[in-house]
Amino acid sequence: MSNLLQSAPKNMLYNLQAVPAIEVKSALRRFDATIASGFTGGGQNEARIPISSMDAFLDTNKSYLFFNVAVAAAAASIDFTAGSFIDRLEIQSNGRTLWRADRYALYHNIRKAYNSDVADVEKLNSSEGSRGLITQLTAGAFAQHGVENVGVGGLGEEIGSGESRNYCIDLECGLLHNDLKKALPQGSNMEIVVRFNQNNQAVCAHTGAPTWTINNVRFYSHSYQVLNAEAENFYNQMRAQGAVSWSGDYLKTYINELPAAAATHTLQINDRSLSAKCMITCVRQNGFAGLAKATNSTPQLAITGGGKITQYEYMIAGSPVPSSGPIDVDTAPDGQNLGRCYEEAIKCLVDNGESHGKSIVGKSQFAGAVNTIDANKSTLLAFSKGIVCVDLRKMDDMSLRMKGVDTASSAAPNNVRITHTALTDGACDATTFVVADALWTLQSNGEITVSV
Repeated sequence: MSNLLQSAPKNMLYNLQAVPAIEVKSALRRFDATIASGFTGGGQNEARIPISSMDAFLDTNKSYLFFNVAVAAAAASIDFTAGSFIDRLEIQSNGRTLWRADRYALYHNIRKAYNSDVADVEKLNSSEGSRGLITQLTAGAFAQHGVENVGVGGLGEEIGSGESRNYCIDLECGLLHNDLKKALPQGSNMEIVVRFNQNNQAVCAHTGAPTWTINNVRFYSHSYQVLNAEAENFYNQMRAQGAVSWSGDYLKTYINELPAAAATHTLQINDRSLSAKCMITCVRQNGFAGLAKATNSTPQLAITGGGKITQYEYMIAGSPVPSSGPIDVDTAPDGQNLGRCYEEAIKCLVDNGESHGKSIVGKSQFAGAVNTIDANKSTLLAFSKGIVCVDLRKMDDMSLRMKGVDTASSAAPNNVRITHTALTDGACDATTFVVADALWTLQSNGEITVSV
């Protein structure tokens, strides 16, 4: 009989049944910022949202940040998604940082671009202001019955002068969206701190001088209160023993400048993590305050104005990565070489347990050199999204942690070596994100600690 149970199809094994759930009371909970409205790109720009789960577990896998954007003076387009309004995202417990992302808008947008399937694209369109799937027919192609690509618009929706939009942002945070989809434990206290971007870094416009104001900042999360006394007692015993912990991705940000001269340049990272899972470097034109420029969503391999990356290699704990040799890149149509670079990108920007991300970045965007809006929005499928990455995970198993490379035990430097041709418009900004394993633990007093 045991052999039959192993070899028979599961749809005929009626002795295998789902287990009834314990009794709980569920609700969608709302947490308001202490100051909820009046945030601008040139004035008050930091919202603090206290989160308390003293009587319930918060299933933050079903959570989102909500806010209203009101545009004045002139029409403005969202920089890919409404996540572009967030300059820094931080989660604190009793004043201590549990998770923090500087230049969050850039990370949010590349995560959405490299790890969203078609269903996610429609969600981004409805909830975060993305333009969704589009096609653009050129006059020449129409006359010649040419073939045109369908892709995700590189720029978000336009908000007219005097109009407003409401957005629900699915935050890219490893504490909230953790490895095994654990709920935030009952009895925990924390604060979400959102710092909003400067005016022209959050939106784009080809003309005029739009301004915006953010109002009604809130955080929503599904919650459930356990009504089963035995289950509640079991949880309280675990908490008293310090056994309530969960793991997820921690994000670190390193900022460098890539010199304009044609050469191989070494950019210092010097990360110190117990388990670094990947490194992602985004090269962007300087001049973030340019109104027409999509600053937070257009990293480039081919730099606007002239110049391109031709090769890269990371040095981790004194050893070259990948060990097979540097990764060559060529964005030109003749001799184009993008495969290895793209492969690393979709392996880095991925959910835990998956080998590759569900990228919506097409070849024209990966190799593109467009980062500026024009009056007709004629280049939305060519907005650049090319990034330099290396995957450091030893395995993909969702049930395992500490799967990355230990960069904390060695004093050897960590860096990325980028070879490029001359950059016509001068030096570029190079932002490197390091994704590392983290472990959060709930203490008996309600404070949360983190180990990275």
